[in-house]
Amino acid sequence: MSKSGLIDMHTHTCYSDGELTPNELVEKADREGLDTIAITDHDTLLGVQNMTIPQSKRKTKVINGIEISIKVPVGRMHILGQDIDIWDKRLNEKMKDLHTRSIYSVSGIICQLKKDYGIIFSSDEILNILNAQRNIGRPDVAKLLIEHGYASTVQEAFDKYLIEAYKKLGDVAKGIEFPECAELIHNANGYVVLAHPVSLELSKSDLERKIEYLVDNGLDGIEVYHSNHTQEDEEEFLRLADKYNLLISGGSDYHGPNVKPDVELGTGKKNVKVKQLTLLDAINRRQK
Repeated sequence: MSKSGLIDMHTHTCYSDGELTPNELVEKADREGLDTIAITDHDTLLGVQNMTIPQSKRKTKVINGIEISIKVPVGRMHILGQDIDIWDKRLNEKMKDLHTRSIYSVSGIICQLKKDYGIIFSSDEILNILNAQRNIGRPDVAKLLIEHGYASTVQEAFDKYLIEAYKKLGDVAKGIEFPECAELIHNANGYVVLAHPVSLELSKSDLERKIEYLVDNGLDGIEVYHSNHTQEDEEEFLRLADKYNLLISGGSDYHGPNVKPDVELGTGKKNVKVKQLTLLDAINRRQK
């Protein structure tokens, strides 16, 4: 299926919890005719740093990005850094720190699974995760749970075991405060964008109060279009973008055919065809 002209500002590679290498992801986007994609791996710059196909060899434009985990008391908050300097020293140092913390987080989850459910993995299986030269996290543990027959899908592994285990870790779990995240992204000359706002699990009024706080502390944009957003969600996020003068972004959150089999590159779950975003317009103007 041709996806000519489509924009996807939220994708993942094998350097976080996606399946494809950065080059394979770009080749797929190019083959399917996408206009622009952003590589936004979780808490690591390795994906965009290891994409080696020059622009002269592809039609698809690639935006350098990242998705950073933020500490919140409920739900999940992720912030996309878009059009960043991927060699910025401070940002790279922080990502190394987050990688170290992710080792402690994954180790804690594995210990919690043993304590709560009697689930035990071999030393080799654990070391294969902890020694990986990429971002590691709960999806790695989910794959082990599937291999051992405790779950049949990644989502089932999260629902049955990993969400609860993660909650019990408290401050051991990775993530940074939003003001620090915004400062890091701006220092790397990037745009600060709230990813999939539904994951915050807030009411409309509480979400708007959260948006006000984020805007006051450096938020530039909001991900209006996402695979997990309903049409009602999109309308609400468009309203918030207009009220708080936020740039509009959107993306599939593509991970690959096995991790998220119902999410297609460029169109997500709902065959949404986004061909213009004010965030990308701002990036294009700046890059001229």
